[in-house]
Amino acid sequence: MLVLFLLPSLMVKGQYAETIRSGRPGASIGPFTVGSNVFQIQSGVNLGKMDSEIETASSTNATTVIRYGVLEWLEVSALANYASINHTEPGPGFRSKGINAAHIGFRVNIRDGKGRGPNIGFQSRLKLNVLSEDFDQPRVGTASILILSQSLGNKLGLTVNTGIVTSGNPEIKNPTGRYTLNLSMPVSQRVSVFIESFGSLFEGDLDTAFDTGLAYLANPDLQFDLSLGYGKNEGIQDYFVDFGFSWRTRWGSE
Repeated sequence: MLVLFLLPSLMVKGQYAETIRSGRPGASIGPFTVGSNVFQIQSGVNLGKMDSEIETASSTNATTVIRYGVLEWLEVSALANYASINHTEPGPGFRSKGINAAHIGFRVNIRDGKGRGPNIGFQSRLKLNVLSEDFDQPRVGTASILILSQSLGNKLGLTVNTGIVTSGNPEIKNPTGRYTLNLSMPVSQRVSVFIESFGSLFEGDLDTAFDTGLAYLANPDLQFDLSLGYGKNEGIQDYFVDFGFSWRTRWGSE
């Protein structure tokens, strides 16, 4: 929270954009907030499969993020994820299901580069220990992200996220580092596409994956999206398809 007190002179104004800015599709998030008095919801379903020599698992994740603009440069947010995971092992399989993630936090936009340098943002959330029994988390964890974005020419955009995550499990003492690298561009007034690399670093082991997809802007306040992803690390292959929507509305006076 110290960021909120040390950087007020750098916080930019005019966050409300002509068209919705969403954290979907893909793993990357942008540096901008939704704007003052703006309520935004981002929701989607991820269907995944994991294959290894000893186990196969299929998963369904339903994720919803709610964002609200307190000020032009500050928003608060919450995330909830419901997971259903079917595990197949040598012998009887089993299913894990329930709420496996519940976060609350904030995002600040530190700098609007306006094409003359990077846009910079910062997001931090608490990972609450209010999960379902199958995904028990003894303590509160954290997830913090430094966000950079930059226009590359007239159309291409680059977004980079770097972050640190703590698990909330006292038996896991070391944090996990995470990154995303996203290239995006519009192909029409309503359709944009992206390609992305994302991954995590834990105790010297780097896992990476890739995804690509598109977003369709139905109107300035409503977006639909679809993406596909793949990763292979230490003999484990992961596949997924993800689809969802983002919608916003403005409350109260400007």
